[in-house]
Amino acid sequence: MPEKRILIVDDEKEHCDFCIEYLTSRGYSPDIAYDGLNAKYLLECNRYDVIFFDCNMPELSGVELIKVIREKNPEAKAVMISGYELINEDFAKDLKVDKFLSKPVSLQKLREIIENG
Repeated sequence: MPEKRILIVDDEKEHCDFCIEYLTSRGYSPDIAYDGLNAKYLLECNRYDVIFFDCNMPELSGVELIKVIREKNPEAKAVMISGYELINEDFAKDLKVDKFLSKPVSLQKLREIIENG
């Protein structure tokens, strides 16, 4: 199976660490951004297959980041993640996000999205 390029964008370090630990144990080498501005920079320099991003972040929100994802890396699967009740699948669908996950994120869901799309 070819290496998939994965980007995780979240200002919650614990969530990033959780995802990194799981993904590296499965043989992936994800890139990490702790805010939307750093994610924008990474998107300008790299191509990704899957991008997991939080909705509420400093510097550049997930709502603003989805526009950058669609412009810089339109073929990537964009997966919005949020722990806020008001941010849900319908909200994400309106933004043209491919998938929506609620926090806490299930490891099984991460794996399914990466492996099956």
